[in-house]
Amino acid sequence: MAKIYLASPFFNEKELAHVEEAEALLRDLGHTVFSPRENQLPMVEFGSFEWRTNVFRNDIKHIHWCDYVFGIIGDNYDDTGTAMELGYAYALGKPVMLFNPTGNIINLMLTDSLHAYFEEWGEVAKYDFETLPILPYMKEVK
Repeated sequence: MAKIYLASPFFNEKELAHVEEAEALLRDLGHTVFSPRENQLPMVEFGSFEWRTNVFRNDIKHIHWCDYVFGIIGDNYDDTGTAMELGYAYALGKPVMLFNPTGNIINLMLTDSLHAYFEEWGEVAKYDFETLPILPYMKEVK
């Protein structure tokens, strides 16, 4: 199975619920998932320069490590950290998959960098992660 980097904001209960759902679903499908939420380096003071530097390096290392990136956007779709992770993965040639639980219109810089786009967890569960079929975003863009 694949090594997946999970890119998503997790700043409120709704975002956190989506991240936890993705972690569980992707792992249940047999994938190895690196979730930044689970790797916040608690041994270092949160927010300190040392913490920021180490979290950034750890996340970048795991974007290189993964086979592809699975991103989640939603109410906080403009999260700059998630956007950076998705763009960095795209620049590395990693397939980028995006889950948009709100179905809201998104920016073309995200839509046109995607390998696969989902709005329902059932779509993710049925997706063939071995052959990675292209599922483009076909809605209006910002």
